[in-house]
Amino acid sequence: MDVKTLVTQRSDMLTDAQISAVQIVTVPWWKIILIRASRSYLQSLVGLLTVTGTPLGAAVGFTLEAPDFMTWLVKCASIALAPGVIALLMNALELLNKLDASHPELRA
Repeated sequence: MDVKTLVTQRSDMLTDAQISAVQIVTVPWWKIILIRASRSYLQSLVGLLTVTGTPLGAAVGFTLEAPDFMTWLVKCASIALAPGVIALLMNALELLNKLDASHPELRA
């Protein structure tokens, strides 16, 4: 998979060959929302799993033992759903605000 970068302005791109090599890649709105929500979910999941194995986790009643890993994984995965859903809603709202600003004729 090639990683593509969107270049907005770069002072060292002076020749036509350099400028013509820039590619514009668009991502559908629903992919943007899902990618951001997935990232938020996975970050929360990793954070929750990390804290269960630290002294901080033990201080608040979360201790992780090797046989209980699957149990903690399921618990942390269910708790991490909340930040993922919130990110999904916030990003959907952000894109709806952009749509509202760019298409005022769609307002009720």
